[in-house]
Amino acid sequence: MVELLLLLVGGGAVRRKWWLVGLLGLLWMAVGIFFVVTALSDDLRFSPIYFAIPLLIDAAFSAVSSLSAPSGRRFLRLAKAAVLIVIVLLILEASWHSGVIVGFLVGTLLIVDAIWRASSAYVVRFRNWRFSIVKAALEFLIGAWSFVPWPTHWQGEVGVDVGTLMIVSAYGMCGLALRIRRLPPDTSVAMILARGRERDLKPGSPRRLLPVRSAEGPDEGEVIVHVWTPTGGMVPLHRGVQRYVAARDEKGIVSTGHAALEAPPDIYISHYPAVEIDRKPSQFARVLRATPDNDVEGLFKPSYAEESAEWCPSTVQVRLPALNLRALHAFWEAYRTDTTYNLTDRNCSSAVASALDAAIEGRFAGAARSPAFLLRLVCAPELWIAGMLRRRAAWMAWTPGLVLDYAKAISALLAHLEPRAGNGRHGVPVPPAAACIPSGD
Repeated sequence: MVELLLLLVGGGAVRRKWWLVGLLGLLWMAVGIFFVVTALSDDLRFSPIYFAIPLLIDAAFSAVSSLSAPSGRRFLRLAKAAVLIVIVLLILEASWHSGVIVGFLVGTLLIVDAIWRASSAYVVRFRNWRFSIVKAALEFLIGAWSFVPWPTHWQGEVGVDVGTLMIVSAYGMCGLALRIRRLPPDTSVAMILARGRERDLKPGSPRRLLPVRSAEGPDEGEVIVHVWTPTGGMVPLHRGVQRYVAARDEKGIVSTGHAALEAPPDIYISHYPAVEIDRKPSQFARVLRATPDNDVEGLFKPSYAEESAEWCPSTVQVRLPALNLRALHAFWEAYRTDTTYNLTDRNCSSAVASALDAAIEGRFAGAARSPAFLLRLVCAPELWIAGMLRRRAAWMAWTPGLVLDYAKAISALLAHLEPRAGNGRHGVPVPPAAACIPSGD
């Protein structure tokens, strides 16, 4: 979430205030250490009510804001309020087993998260994947500690868990501040937030390019994200593998779907392998690795009209109004100079996600000077959802399903914070041809 927040604030402001990000990280870490230390002492331990008050305030804020929100965003705010209230009830439970419940809940979440992160890193083998496994191992140990009554016999479990989570998140903020400090002047903030190989960090690469305004073309305009889902229709959320990873057709061929981005009249980003990749189940694990030996020659489709004519209409279209077309054009001019395609590291979905990042970077640079606006932004559930989707993509890869939900979350966030963006359509299903099941990008 913090990464997306910095992206929306923009590279210029973030580079000037890198020390502020680091200072906030240090203060957050100090508070976390304070909570852990006091939780370990019977004399200094805080009452759980002090941890419940801010959560209860946030829940009330979400519930009230849902009253004036459209139906789609109303559900998100009510769901967030419900989750926070459940956590508050667990914290305020007066009996001895409240600490046990909180400890097991936090421990389970951390262990599941660690196993997923380590598995994804081992399968995909992106740059620094070994370090990611080390971090996952540390997260696993922290989660396992939550299942152990030592040293407070569950009495200080709430303070220990809250403090530990704050320390872990603060460590990430401090590391991000140092990366921002070393960011060259011509570099986009989006570059340091995306996983990339060494070649992507060299001068002139699209991930290093700062999306500045060009001399020609309109400043703002509508951007359309097209998604062809793996099964040729909308996949329910509970079918997570088919929605976010891949599906298998009647011939046993693995399909990942496809994603493209259109900004009329002259931008269409649709990255595709020049030669179809072998997607048989026996070979799919090998091609998932984000290593140079899996790089293949790619191509760019000329337009949505031509692509849909030779294939089929996109399953879903997400329209995002009033994005920075000049920044998007600058990104596209740089990205298209390299056609290299990699199924998990440089594919159609990562191209669309990076293009969206370029178009929204600095979107709230002016408004972010207001503390009240920043509070609204931080409390928006769409920001948290989009941040979680970015985190999931950082573990493994951007997929059409992730791009679809990421674009919908960004569209809803803009509509919530900017009235002029309120007419965006956050996910319009488009009936595809009856026999059209995408083979994948």
